[in-house]
Amino acid sequence: MTEIDRIHDKFFKNTFSNPDNVRSFLNTALPESIRKAIDFSNIEIDFTDYVSQRFKEHFSDIVVRTTMKSEVEGKEINIDIYILFEHKSYRDAAIFIQLLLSMYLMWEKDVAENKPLRVIIPLVFYHGREKWNIPRSFAEQFKVSDEIKEFLLDYRYILFDTRPWDFRKEKNKEPGKNVFLLSALALMKSIADDDLDSIVEVFKFWHENGFANKEKILFFLTYISETKDIEQNEVQEMLEKVRIEGGDIMPTLAQRLRDEGRHEGKKEGIKEGIKEGIKETAKRMLLNNFSVEQVITITGLTEKEVKTLIN
Repeated sequence: MTEIDRIHDKFFKNTFSNPDNVRSFLNTALPESIRKAIDFSNIEIDFTDYVSQRFKEHFSDIVVRTTMKSEVEGKEINIDIYILFEHKSYRDAAIFIQLLLSMYLMWEKDVAENKPLRVIIPLVFYHGREKWNIPRSFAEQFKVSDEIKEFLLDYRYILFDTRPWDFRKEKNKEPGKNVFLLSALALMKSIADDDLDSIVEVFKFWHENGFANKEKILFFLTYISETKDIEQNEVQEMLEKVRIEGGDIMPTLAQRLRDEGRHEGKKEGIKEGIKEGIKETAKRMLLNNFSVEQVITITGLTEKEVKTLIN
């Protein structure tokens, strides 16, 4: 995962760790048939702590648990339903395997606990520059006849693509709109834009709705600063253009960016130190006649890394 992907991932997780934001988003993103059946008063966020460390960095790790009405054998019953969020800032043909692996790990947990397999609906949140042209159905990937597809594993995911989504229309839909969520979605969409007009629109939206929570504004400005090629004085000018006072916000933003830079640098340094320590251990194992396979199994290094140590 690249640094910019980590920034998007962190922003996405922070936005959707709030049940109110999830509730508002699902009311926008889900098909009407599902939306009408869901009990939106009952929303729980699960960060899938059972995902193995081997796959951890490949997942957004957000699962929403709620209940919905379903008709079974002529009777209407309430069932638990899990909506699996996977977020992408670029087209990724591996999405089917990532979603399938997440669902498998959830079902594996059900089997281990002797529970019925849960109902899971996968949802892909995409905010990239290019058109999302990946099939929506798993079986569509296979170039075989429909007669053969009938016997293949298949599932579909719901796609929320920010490219056709219009912030300007969405923000006027209802009086009780979620200003934070709409701002977050608009900013994630704006990352694919070369101009800054969409960001100015968000600032204008804040002014119109009296959005003045300094911490939340700093959260958004940090994301903008980390993902856009823009100077802080430009950000301040854009804020003041729509009559938002940026004088007391910008120094805090500058300090926060410096602190985050130091924090990330320290984390990378720790990771590098751990990696070097593992390599030193691997060297000693090789000197003591451990096989390459044994070293790989015990240290977690790749075959290429171990063979480099031999040379």
